[in-house]
Amino acid sequence: MQTNLSESFSQEPSAEIVEGILRRCVHCGFCNATCPTYQLTGDELDGPRGRIYQMKQFFEGSPANAEMLKHLDRCLSCRSCETTCPSGVDYSHLFEIGRAAIEAELPRPAIDRIKRWLLTRFINSGWLFGLILQCGRLVSALLPASLSNAIPVRRTSVTRPTSQHARRVLILSGCVQSALSPNTNAAAVAVLDRFGITAVEIEARHCCGAVGLHTSQVEQGRQQARKLIDLWWPHIESGVEAIVITATGCGLTVSDYQALFLDDPEYCFKAKKVS
Repeated sequence: MQTNLSESFSQEPSAEIVEGILRRCVHCGFCNATCPTYQLTGDELDGPRGRIYQMKQFFEGSPANAEMLKHLDRCLSCRSCETTCPSGVDYSHLFEIGRAAIEAELPRPAIDRIKRWLLTRFINSGWLFGLILQCGRLVSALLPASLSNAIPVRRTSVTRPTSQHARRVLILSGCVQSALSPNTNAAAVAVLDRFGITAVEIEARHCCGAVGLHTSQVEQGRQQARKLIDLWWPHIESGVEAIVITATGCGLTVSDYQALFLDDPEYCFKAKKVS
């Protein structure tokens, strides 16, 4: 893709990265085939190719507008598009840079910022999320079908093995999955136990930073990532073989820790080791 970055943006530290990513895109549209929002809406601007084009326009000097931000907000950051891109376009990093730059020029309304702040605090609090979920189950019969059908059925807790093995791995409990689907990790622990591997689960439930990063609260996401790295680090130094993550969003975030802390001399090495 031919690019002509604006004079102002070309002075930004990320300009070279942005130009390199944009130049790899060949407009083929294969990415739309695996994009859930494009499949749902059929709108070109709600697919990766359309979002790349909108960000390119902004980087080349077009003013940011609410319509542009709306289509970027609809992106789930699932990175499915990257799996089908024949050119290897690093869409996720382009998206992070683009949305942050657009938000800096076009601040969100106060009510929108408040909603996002409340949402991140609610999701990151595992006990509060679980409490609200339980309340939802109690009144599900009174809720509209569109809401009641979205509330997962409570399942009987799976008994976790207590045996200890020489081989050990870390397993992320997370914040959302621990409330929505607690048996997922329990099943993973049982499978690992059958193979003679002990899954070490940190008692405190900490967000990996995905929620903050996905809502453009980058510094909050970095702080959460630092806390998680600090909790894991003694176990990593003591010889755990791997980190097991059963939630795909968390897995993608943790695997990208190295890029998240490239400019942080204190955490750069640790983040590389973790990811």
